[in-house]
Formats: sequence, C-alpha cells, structure tokens
Amino acid sequence: MKLSKKTIVIAFFIAVFAFVLPNKAFAADKTVKIENNYSIQSRDRNAEPKMVKETVTVKKNPKKVVVYDLGALDTITALGKEKNIVAVPKSQHGLDMLNKDMKKIYSAKKYQNAGSLFEPDFEAIAKIQPDLIVISARSASSKNIEELKKAAPKASIVYGSAASDANLIAGVKEKVTTFGKIFGKEKKAAAYNKELDNSLKKLKSKVQALDNSSALFVLANSGELLSQSPEGRFGWIFKEAGFKAVNEGEKASIHGSSVSYEYISEKNPQYLFVLDRGATIGQDASADKILKNDVIKDTDAVKNKHVFQVNGKNWYLNTGGVRVTKSMIKEVQSLITKK
Repeated sequence: MKLSKKTIVIAFFIAVFAFVLPNKAFAADKTVKIENNYSIQSRDRNAEPKMVKETVTVKKNPKKVVVYDLGALDTITALGKEKNIVAVPKSQHGLDMLNKDMKKIYSAKKYQNAGSLFEPDFEAIAKIQPDLIVISARSASSKNIEELKKAAPKASIVYGSAASDANLIAGVKEKVTTFGKIFGKEKKAAAYNKELDNSLKKLKSKVQALDNSSALFVLANSGELLSQSPEGRFGWIFKEAGFKAVNEGEKASIHGSSVSYEYISEKNPQYLFVLDRGATIGQDASADKILKNDVIKDTDAVKNKHVFQVNGKNWYLNTGGVRVTKSMIKEVQSLITKK
C-alpha cells in the first residue's frame, strides 16, 4: 500500500513527539522547582536591601554541593546527604563555629574550603563547578551572588537560611521540606518536621503551665547588654513557645537595643535568657560578670535562679538546622523544668 505524502509527514511528527515527550518528562523528574525569597545587600552600603523572589530549577539529588549556611548544613547532614557536599566555609575559623559532631565530619580533607561565611572563595568555586550552591543571610550580597554566577554559571543558587524572626520554627520546617525535595528525602524531611511539631507542642505546654512566664532575652556583647525584640531572631520563644515578653513593642534590629541593668530591674522578668555573643564568636566572654551585677540581684529571675545562658553556637551561629532547632527546644524545656 502506497502512503500519501501527508500520511508520511503525520507519522513522522507522531514519532518525534513520542520520542521527545517522554524525554521531557524524564528531564522534569530529574529537577525540582525551588522558591527563593530573601533580601540582599547591594554594592551601595547606604542603599536599602533588595528583595529577591524567584523560582530556581535545581538538579535533583545534586552530587556537588557547596554550603555557606550552617543551619542548612545541619539539615542536609540530618537527611544523610553529607556525601553530596564537596565544600564548606573553613576560612576565618569556620570549622570552629560548628558543633562537635559536625566539626568531626567536615574537618575531613575531602571537604574543600569554600571561603568564609561572609566571603566565598570564588576561585575554589570555579574549580569545583558545583551543581548547587546554598547561600546564607551572611553571604547574600549582590556582589557575592554576581561573582558566584560568574564562577559557576551552571550551578543553581538556593537561599538556605531559615526565617530570622519570631517565626523561626516555621521557617526551619520550610527549609527542611525544601532540602527534602532537592535530595529526594521527602519522607525523612516530613518525619523531622513532625518531631519538631511534637517537641514544640511539649515545650508550649510546659510554658503554659508556669505560674508566671514573663521573660526577657538579652545578648551579652563584650560587656554591653542588648535586649532582643520579641519580633526578632530569638522571638520564637515568645511567638511559638509561649513566653510573655516584658519588652513587647520593642523594634527588631540586627543585634538588639542597648539597655542598662536598671532596665532589667524595672522590667523584672521571671525568666532571663542570655546569649554571650562575645564568647560565641571567640571574643571576650562577659555574661557571667554582667549577671553578677548588684542592680539586678533582686529581680525575680535572679532570685528564683531563672537566669539561663543558652548555647551560643546553636542559637547564634548554626541557627536554622533541624537538629540544632530540636536541641534548642529541648534546651529551653530542660531549663524551665529545673526551676
């Protein structure tokens, strides 16, 4: 039977589509769409930060990953994908900022030095040619991102930091879900998020059972006291865990508002949470000295031994990781249980 020219053309296109469509579907299975929402500092230091909202296509289960966010590093490790990581920030004592278990893993020579938390090593990135670069709030500047794109044009760039406000736990869960999708560990990610929900629920129940849950969170920074807004990075203990802030209405800022001993005495919180920033980043420790001041010795927190120094590495440096967050929740619960 002789086929017409038209029939042959139609048959040809059917064959092409039959070949192309499955391959397109196959390619789609090999990538995931990730939403990036973050702010970046422009080259002009006086300019307002620019908001970035974009959808990024990421290779599923990428084999060469560079991570600049320590919380994201904790989550990826928790998901069992440390073998996919090729470089982490080791400059400027970067490894010393990690917890012991993480430091033990990433001190290995097979993990290359990607620069510091603030300044990537662009030459190293160019040699590695990673599939995925996970940036953090510390490294998210327009200059860094431009240079990263030049050094590794085929790499996907994903923002890895969790919310730096009172919605920390919700932000952590969102990032756990994101990395679960990227690394094909959706079930494990969901299980971790369920654990976070259960841990937070138990803590909130403990807080609600307290006779007085008024609290204040302060940073001790080389002799200076800085109160932390309940809307800021440590505000989850108020918004998500249920403590009552004695400084309600305080505006959130990067490091906090400088306050006096008299301020703490006047606010008279039942619980005083303290983070020694100086000691955490390798400078002078000052929290112990500050807390022995006579002006605050008669506050309820001091008299009732409700002054708690939190783990600085977890709360200040490695914030946003799923295991770190579980540890923070457990730490608060343990502290108030000892009341």
